[in-house]
Amino acid sequence: METSQRGWGEGDPTPPLRCAFQTLRSVERNLVMPAIARAENAARIECRALSVGLLKFFGCHGHHSIMKRVPRQPVHFVCRDSARWPELLCGAAVAPALFTASVADRFRTNEDCWVTQTYLQLKDAGEPVSISSSFLPDTVCVASTLDFGIRDRTFDSFVVGCRSDGFEPALADVTIVQNKGMVQRSTDVFIPHWPQPGLIGREVARQTQIEQMAFKGSEVNLYESFRSSDFLRRLSDLGVFFEVNGLPEAGLVRWHDYRCDDLVMAARDLTVEDAKVKPASKLVNAWFAGVPALLGPEPAFRELRTSDLDYIEVRTPDDVLNAVTFLRANPERYRAMIENGLRRAQAFTPQRIRSRWIDVLQGSVAEEFARWRKTPRSQRLARFGISCLHHKINIRRSKRNRDHGLRLLSGVHS
Repeated sequence: METSQRGWGEGDPTPPLRCAFQTLRSVERNLVMPAIARAENAARIECRALSVGLLKFFGCHGHHSIMKRVPRQPVHFVCRDSARWPELLCGAAVAPALFTASVADRFRTNEDCWVTQTYLQLKDAGEPVSISSSFLPDTVCVASTLDFGIRDRTFDSFVVGCRSDGFEPALADVTIVQNKGMVQRSTDVFIPHWPQPGLIGREVARQTQIEQMAFKGSEVNLYESFRSSDFLRRLSDLGVFFEVNGLPEAGLVRWHDYRCDDLVMAARDLTVEDAKVKPASKLVNAWFAGVPALLGPEPAFRELRTSDLDYIEVRTPDDVLNAVTFLRANPERYRAMIENGLRRAQAFTPQRIRSRWIDVLQGSVAEEFARWRKTPRSQRLARFGISCLHHKINIRRSKRNRDHGLRLLSGVHS
């Protein structure tokens, strides 16, 4: 039996099939393909807009922009005093104990606080950092400007100098300063001082009692009027013991321990110029510890002050005695100062300062380093020679400013 394949009526089916296929190709060419092309183009535009939007969002609102995070800039820390941290310089793993009170006594010097501690914090954060006692060529090197000089011949390294309270560092390519008033040049960058490592806060059980006042720092910096027998006697008559946690030649430094402290007092008869380079550390540490502070009229403290609850400013022994009497008579004010300080301290947590360091090193420092690498070595050498002259001048000027000038508390010219 013969089977027919006709689909469009009688006769040969080839002509109608050919006509249908031609019609389909025409529709595909004139309608379908242009529609697909338009859809693909619209998708590309939408994806591009979404990518730009994400970059803008993370660049403006994230801790670090996407562009800054890729690639990460390696950073080397220079610890000149190799005897203080031998376990780090020999390449040993960083132990968690380095962030606890058990080693708080080891953070004493500018290099400890600005170089070693920053290295430990960034290493803990997974940043590409290293440490040794030497500067590395063609590398971003972070160092304390009080611990290196002309003889180190740092012209082949990009130096990020931590100024602390020292002289203006002419040998640094970028300078880290510890209060906003120290930002004088385009290469000066403000980063707050780290809180005291291993800090132990005031015991909550002490509530609003005021029986012990502490000074934490080198005793030589405490104004002599506050070390006098007359002041100590009058303070004792109020039932308050004054403890000086100084810097002993032997024994532990107890700058981190606030457990039994009801007040912190720090009033230094610095020259006006010397006071400009001091940090707000004593105030911030007191906030973290939950201890109201009585502080001298230093610029760094005033810079942070937003209300009377932040601290009480004092200049004389009478100011201190009056403050003690006032707070004892107003326990609610005392409690409010504690609560306010704990809130203010949240702006200076190690996590926030760590993020600030990362932003600076992977942002402006990385950009300056890229420009520095394009500079001919002959030009770097010439610049280093000029910087050496400024280095010596700045050291002499800093010493003069520290030893001579109008004093904050006594009002005398030394």
